[in-house]
Amino acid sequence: MLLAAGVLSALAFAALPALASADEFQAHCEGAATCTGEITGGVAELRNSGGEVIKCTGLTGSTGFTSTTTTGTASFIFTGCREQVTIFKFQCRTPGSTNNGEITVNNLTYHVINLEHTPTTKPGIKFTNVSVTFTCAGFSDKTVTGSVVGTIEESNTVCEHEMSTMAVTFEESATQGTQKWTQTETTGTKTDLISNNDAGGAYSTSAQVGTGIIHWNHPVRVTC
Repeated sequence: MLLAAGVLSALAFAALPALASADEFQAHCEGAATCTGEITGGVAELRNSGGEVIKCTGLTGSTGFTSTTTTGTASFIFTGCREQVTIFKFQCRTPGSTNNGEITVNNLTYHVINLEHTPTTKPGIKFTNVSVTFTCAGFSDKTVTGSVVGTIEESNTVCEHEMSTMAVTFEESATQGTQKWTQTETTGTKTDLISNNDAGGAYSTSAQVGTGIIHWNHPVRVTC
């Protein structure tokens, strides 16, 4: 998911100037200088334009940010991951993992962004620096790189409201292997996930599908 998810593990916000650009929103940690939390999630899928699917059954992670910033970093652990191409549904895992079916995605950067044109406000999350290689038994290694954009659920009520939990959902568009959201304010530079077969296969656009829920240790408020 980002491989969210996987879609969805530590978020540590990087310090930015107090004034954010019009297409990015600041997050505030109420009652503390830094907010931390845990990430949980269920089924997540990575789908590419060639019809290949990697399905994971669980997601864990942790998050944290410094108040009044718009960006940060993240890592995720997906569990129960299997390819869905063959009848065998081989387990997948990242190199160095001792657990079959476990895919770890580290060192992501994210931005809290506006998905729609101003003055419309639809807060979302853009994860960049995605770079993960994994192997499914019987297959060559796969590498996924690029960026992925998701929406904060109930985004119409997110602005200026204190939240103890935050759900971020990643969806596929009507075009196979393409994210539903690919731009900031629907006009910015398009972003996408790209996957390839390390044995020399062609690159394919890919979409992360799933939802990750952040459970904060202090209330979080987004200024839109």
